[in-house]
Amino acid sequence: MKFLGFLIFLLVALMGFSMLVFLALFVGYWITLTTIERFNPEMANRMVGYKEEEK
Repeated sequence: MKFLGFLIFLLVALMGFSMLVFLALFVGYWITLTTIERFNPEMANRMVGYKEEEK
């Protein structure tokens, strides 16, 4: 029974750690793109692959 508790603890701890890593990477990417978009919008559009619709 102690082993099962340890596995559950390990699962929860690893999920929390992986969520922290994901959020840290996502927030860094978001801040970088926001800064680039503020100073050079054309380069930001190229980075994300945005293409204007032709009429």
